[in-house]
Amino acid sequence: PHGQQQLQQIIDLSLEITQIQDLDVLLEKSLSAARQLVNADAGYIYIIEGETLHCHHIQNDTLYEQLAPGKKLTFPAFSLPINEDSIAGYVASTGETLNILDISLLSDDVSYSFNSWYDDISFYRTGSLLSIPLRNTQNEIIGVMYLVNALNEALEVVPFSDEDIPLIKIFTNHVAVSIGRAQTTRARILGMIRVLTELHDP
Repeated sequence: PHGQQQLQQIIDLSLEITQIQDLDVLLEKSLSAARQLVNADAGYIYIIEGETLHCHHIQNDTLYEQLAPGKKLTFPAFSLPINEDSIAGYVASTGETLNILDISLLSDDVSYSFNSWYDDISFYRTGSLLSIPLRNTQNEIIGVMYLVNALNEALEVVPFSDEDIPLIKIFTNHVAVSIGRAQTTRARILGMIRVLTELHDP
């Protein structure tokens, strides 16, 4: 059955990401794996740094296919305040998962709105959107996974399935734990470098 296949895929991908020590490689791989699990055309991964959400990685298959061979997607680094005005900010503030069937039909009753700046600069159109909080083992939210445009077999944009959400949450829990570990490792390495630099400083 499809559910069992997906669960096995999640176990395999989770084992793979727990082996990764480097934070940037981990974020890139985690976003790619999450997109693969729900067949998302694009995705963003945000990490909480102080009082803001910082976007670390953007992936977009449609835009990637338009690039010349060997070129990489580039995007300006940006941050969002952790409040209920934006979708990612709302998820980081409340801990809720948002499954938005079509961004153009977003209700006026909600506090958050969709910021279309990336769509505008890249000539892309966001349709369906799934935004999930990343929680560490202390149940603290350390970031947000943002998956865009679920695709069906005909490569048409469709809503993300509610049935996929419990499974993707299992995976994002593993991601959050791995991110926490990689952040600790990076902080230790930077601390050691700083100590060594001070020791050698005349």
